[in-house]
Amino acid sequence: MDRVSTSMLFDRGISSMLERQSDLSRAQMQISTGKRILTPKDDPPGAAYALDLRTSITQVEQYQNNADRARARLELQEATLRGVDDLMPRILELTIQGQNDTYTPGARQAIAEELRQLNDELMALANTRDSDGEYIFAGYDADSIPFSNPADGVFAYAGDMGTRALQISATRQVQDRENGYDVFMNVGTTAGTKRNIFETVHAIIAGLEADAPNGALIDDLNLAQEHIGATRARGGARLNTIDEQHNVNGDFIFTMQSALSETEDLDLAEAVSRFEQDLLALQAAQQTFNMVQGLSLFNYL
Repeated sequence: MDRVSTSMLFDRGISSMLERQSDLSRAQMQISTGKRILTPKDDPPGAAYALDLRTSITQVEQYQNNADRARARLELQEATLRGVDDLMPRILELTIQGQNDTYTPGARQAIAEELRQLNDELMALANTRDSDGEYIFAGYDADSIPFSNPADGVFAYAGDMGTRALQISATRQVQDRENGYDVFMNVGTTAGTKRNIFETVHAIIAGLEADAPNGALIDDLNLAQEHIGATRARGGARLNTIDEQHNVNGDFIFTMQSALSETEDLDLAEAVSRFEQDLLALQAAQQTFNMVQGLSLFNYL
């Protein structure tokens, strides 16, 4: 009977030491990670809530990444269109100069040559590519050059009419660029028709080269510049939308991270106190086990 009782005490001593060692190991892990919840069984409701918070944070962080990408694309579009806007005053100035009755055919030819260079610069801007090598004004067909000049006075658009948008919140998308057709090709004129910007400049060039400048094209240039300005304004409004949503997303992430911290982060002072208690409990269990071992040995002698 004594041997059975001693065996039970021996088993209980081992179980007690293993349990104390497990508690001590868990306390050490909590202190080293700074986390109260190491596995779902530590706090099932808290672990489920923490998982929901992490899922929400991950989703909004993706929205932030989308917002950053959309901002970068719109900023490149703005820089490009600002370049177009910078060229337009010089084009208008040369066009007005060409109307001067005192200019000779040779002088008008010289103006026409500069206007050709400026038109080439407009074409180069329209074919701007981003850091990924995509043509920013090609619509969905961003890998193919959108604008070309296959013949003198002929200007073609090879992109499509697509516009791309990115999700920047659960309920909000933002268009990240314009397609080239809407920006450069579909431009109003004083005649009420549509004509691309390059053709307008070329018509001015052709009139100067023929020593027959067309003053009506000055108004078409002004309309073209207004068209570019309106496009820039739309881009600016989208940038403002992105900035506003980025701030909202950032506040949401901060709130969720704070809630996550409150849910799973460790109270270090409490954890250290518990660690010391677990250590004392383990030491006590070890002493008890040593006593049981001594008793067991005595019974067998």
